[in-house]
Amino acid sequence: MAHYFTVYYKDPFWLAVFYNHFTPLMLLLGPLLLFYVRGTLTDTDKLSRLDVLHFIPGLIHFIGIVPYLFMPFGNKLKMAAAIINDINIISDLDLNIFFSPSFSFSFRPVLLLLYIFYCIYLLWKFMPLVSQNKLIPGRQSLIAYRWLIVLITSLTIIVLNFMIVTYNSLSLKPSVGLQNTYFIHNVSALAYCIMSFSLLLFPNILYGIPKRVLVEPAEKEVKSNRKIRTRSQKKTQNDKDPFEDLSEKIAKYLEREKPFLNPDFSISDIYIYFKVPKNHISYCVNTIMGTRFSKMKSELRVRHAIGLLQSGLSNSLTIEAIGERSGFKTRSHFYAAFKEETGVSPTEFISNQQHVLN
Repeated sequence: MAHYFTVYYKDPFWLAVFYNHFTPLMLLLGPLLLFYVRGTLTDTDKLSRLDVLHFIPGLIHFIGIVPYLFMPFGNKLKMAAAIINDINIISDLDLNIFFSPSFSFSFRPVLLLLYIFYCIYLLWKFMPLVSQNKLIPGRQSLIAYRWLIVLITSLTIIVLNFMIVTYNSLSLKPSVGLQNTYFIHNVSALAYCIMSFSLLLFPNILYGIPKRVLVEPAEKEVKSNRKIRTRSQKKTQNDKDPFEDLSEKIAKYLEREKPFLNPDFSISDIYIYFKVPKNHISYCVNTIMGTRFSKMKSELRVRHAIGLLQSGLSNSLTIEAIGERSGFKTRSHFYAAFKEETGVSPTEFISNQQHVLN
């Protein structure tokens, strides 16, 4: 966006808004990419104390542009108009008290490229660990691993293109280096859109590479009680998804505790109860149980409401009250969910029940 408003969008106001204000955030692209790739491969979202060091370049750059941030906006508008009139002056605009313009322009893509190379190393390092670990679902790990490859490859192409633009702009002059870059901007925008929409089309990408951690005493094997297994038994165990047991426990928990009767019930209640990462629960619900959390929650509530209606409770309670007892916040939500699951409204369901009894 910053490049687009600088090079193509000839409006002083928007150029004044975007120019130089967000450069510290650009230095966070590399660290955030590293945290995401590493967290996906290791199935953790925790950061160590040393990870704070990754924010230092962005912090230094932010301190360096503080005088510019507090510059009157009228002065920024004049500067933006001057850039539109002659884009070559950006190489002379000294807006950072620590870094020269040439260093600032070149350091951002170079730093991001270094992080990309390190992420490629992590993919190479963890590939055998992920593929050979029987506590990691094979199909899910393959999906997430391919996604990381697509993500890093796309970013590499984008960064290399912008490095070429930066080099030509610094070695020649900005007006020459930025010529014919419209295609690069369009390709970059298209790549970002495809990556974003792919997360909507393939939500299982977001489950990462979950690793089953066996912490319950019942799941620990005692050597003295181990039995000799045949080859077919071993093969069956190897083919079993390591999260099937957790999925069964989730189903039993929902049936026994009925947490869905709480109107504010969310998926966080499940992973807090089992003390496992959220992506583990999402993987179990969406992949193994074959449904979405919102749909599962609605089905459980409707099933409970049907039980209340069949018990004759509608004689003493209103339909709205039965919906509330089933976990629905509003009457309209209850009616819509009930009809979606059963094909009839709660009122029609009661009438049908009475007709059958008569």
